[in-house]
Amino acid sequence: MTTPPFETVPGTDALLLNGKVVAQQIRESLREQVVQLRQQGVQPCLAVMLVGDDPASHTYVRTKARACESVGIRSIVHHYPASVSQVELEAQIDAWNADPTVHGVLIQHPVPPPLDESALLRRLSPQKDVDGITPASLGALLTGEEAFGACTPLGIITLLDAYRIPIEGKHAVVVGRSLILGKPTALMLLNRHATVTVCHSRTRDLSFHTRQADILVAAVGKPEFITGEMIKPGAVVIDAGYNRVEGRMGDVGDVHFDSAARVASAITPVPGGVGPMTVAMLLQNTLRAARNALESPTASRN
Repeated sequence: MTTPPFETVPGTDALLLNGKVVAQQIRESLREQVVQLRQQGVQPCLAVMLVGDDPASHTYVRTKARACESVGIRSIVHHYPASVSQVELEAQIDAWNADPTVHGVLIQHPVPPPLDESALLRRLSPQKDVDGITPASLGALLTGEEAFGACTPLGIITLLDAYRIPIEGKHAVVVGRSLILGKPTALMLLNRHATVTVCHSRTRDLSFHTRQADILVAAVGKPEFITGEMIKPGAVVIDAGYNRVEGRMGDVGDVHFDSAARVASAITPVPGGVGPMTVAMLLQNTLRAARNALESPTASRN
């Protein structure tokens, strides 16, 4: 991957960490790799389970399907009503686990209650967990074993690497402790030899902790919650939040961008920062799963 163009936030000296540009570089590379795999008889395939009628979930699934198509990955979407039974969903996961032509499976979050999303994730084969959020994948991240990385945290690390931002020896503060974002991000930073602090809703004097961060990751799910006065001068700020605010156009991050950019040395925008990297990592993991299938004795040929 080539180093992306240097671009600053207008009116500041902060480097703009442009996830859209980096993700496009990754997609171009993936497109070439998909062609090579298809020449060897393997068509990478991602199967998506979508349950219910959550508008955001439908938007995300359409975005992922278009992204798959853009690089030559086959995409299958099975949409179920919220009234579907747990047994039917588990049977579908079993079928995908056993299907050698399906290389990756994504269970779109959230699965509406009373359905048991955790049980569905536990049922999914780790070899096809390209979203990297099953207990087996998260456990492997903790123990350092081989597994697919959770897409958004992996996208954050990849974006930092693309801009040659050092992680080793830095103090990283992650605000948020969700299983799909905050916790795996903290573990990935720890595995890269950062000193990591995890903050959350019950952290006392949050600003004290955030002002210690060389790398600050906002994953709290509250619009513009992190402001410039909460940031150490020269810090790298990663905004992993996507929030809809009534009366405003588009998505809003967890960071108040204007005030943060005046303090930070580098910052991700919303949109165009972490979001495109998440999708790129899903594609990358799917391609890796297909390559793993090719290299295994039971690899399929389509």
